[in-house]
Formats: sequence, C-alpha cells, structure tokens
Amino acid sequence: MAWIELHQTLPSNRKTMRLKRLLKIKTPQAVGHMCMLWLWAVDNAADGDLTPFTADEIAEAGGYTGKDPEAFVDALVDAHFVDADADGMRLHDWMDY
Repeated sequence: MAWIELHQTLPSNRKTMRLKRLLKIKTPQAVGHMCMLWLWAVDNAADGDLTPFTADEIAEAGGYTGKDPEAFVDALVDAHFVDADADGMRLHDWMDY
C-alpha cells in the first residue's frame, strides 16, 4: 500500500491559503482537494506528470465540483501546487515527497 507524506502545516501553508482564496472555498475543502489529488496521483501519475490529463480529469481527481474545471487547474498553478511550462504540468516537487 502506497502512502503520501502530509505535513501538519498544510492547512496554514501559503499555497493552501492562496488556493482557497482563488477558488473561494474554506480551508478544509482546499486541504481535501489537495489530498484527493495527491492520493489519485500515486496510482495515476506516479511521476507527478499531469500533462496527459484534461482539466476535467484533474478536477475530478481532486474532488472539485465547481462549474469550471479549468479554474481549478489554474488555481493549482497560481498557488504553486502544480508547475506548468511549455513542456506540460507537474505536481510541484512530487518526487521529493
């Protein structure tokens, strides 16, 4: 059984604070979205590469039910949970954790 490293500072992390402001959600929801996305990635994006997945798939993986999956992905990038460049998208520092 795989596991993910989860830090006690996640709820107060600046990235989480930015994510919740961008999506207009509460802290528990932002933490939940990240935990769900990370747990999904263990099986579906083991190298942290999200490039092959659509915004709809990433939003679903993260449990995001808002009307605009692109807004969820954009918020992940803006909050620096996801790195995006011309080569694609990756979970930030995924291989370190």
